[in-house]
Order: sequence, then structure tokens, then C-alpha cells
Amino acid sequence: MSVPTLSNKPETVDLLVLAPGEKKVTCTISDKGDCNIFVIKLEDHTIGNLIKIQLCQDPKVLFAAYRQPHPLQNAIEITIKPKGYAGVKLLSDNVNNILSQVATLKENFAKKIQKYKESNSYYEDY
Repeated sequence: MSVPTLSNKPETVDLLVLAPGEKKVTCTISDKGDCNIFVIKLEDHTIGNLIKIQLCQDPKVLFAAYRQPHPLQNAIEITIKPKGYAGVKLLSDNVNNILSQVATLKENFAKKIQKYKESNSYYEDY
């Protein structure tokens, strides 16, 4: 007996690879003209929440939010209402800040692992 497949399930390749000529990030201006709306494809709540939290900590941002428009779409929308600054620059600066924080975390983690291995003879062979 075979199990029926979901007819609305996206193809696996569509969840991992952009189509030729498709952009990873697109930006539009809200109807009122005061917010930038960024659509980031092939991302989900993990990166959306991380970027939103970073943007909310930025004093140049009045409002920041994200949403995933549909559970079967592998994309998120990030809305930024800046305080007179360019939304694209704010997003770029904050993503770069996240990347530097992750790099620092990775370095610190590697140092702690190395220190732990040095203090425990069990890990000498690894």
C-alpha cells in the first residue's frame, strides 16, 4: 500500500536553489512610502527572527518586523521603518553585525573546545 503524496508540497530543489536569474533579496517601498519591505528567498524564521531582533536594537530603526507569508513558501518578508536612513543600508549594516557576532561566537567556541580537549586526556587522540 503506497502512501499518497501531498500535491501542494514544493519540490525539494525549490527549497534549496534559486531559479536562474532569480534574486535572493528584493526591496519594495510600502504604500505609505515610509517602510522598506525586503523579501528574502530561501530563508525561514531562523534568520528572520535574528535579523528582526538585531534591527530592533538599532537606534536608527523605528520599527522592524518579519513574517513568513505562507508556510509552503520558503521566503520571509522583513519590514523596516527607518528614522530617516536608507533601509537597504540599515539591513546591510545589521546583517554584517550579525555575521561578526557569529564569527566571534565561533572563535570563542573553538577556543573553549580546544581548552577542554587539552584538560581531558580522553580527547588526545581526536
